Amino acid sequence: MTGSDGGYAFRTIRPVPYPGRTPHIHVAVTAPGRAPLVTQFYLAGEPLNERDGLFNALRDPRQREALLLRVEPADRLEPGALRASRDIVLA
Repeated sequence: MTGSDGGYAFRTIRPVPYPGRTPHIHVAVTAPGRAPLVTQFYLAGEPLNERDGLFNALRDPRQREALLLRVEPADRLEPGALRASRDIVLA
């Protein structure tokens, strides 16, 4: 659920690779009267991104950029925590 301002947050573990895939986070977004959007976020700077078939299927650099998460330290949340932020726009 989003807040009244459209903001959202969730807590998860840092994703790890598995055979044939780069680390990624699955996301499903639903909105009234619309088909669900199911996508994946990838970690910026992850070397395995360049070998991932789904990530590489995106030829447009803007599309790739829209799916990248840049993580930063968030020790104020808890020691060793990371934080990322990404808008999701349903056009």
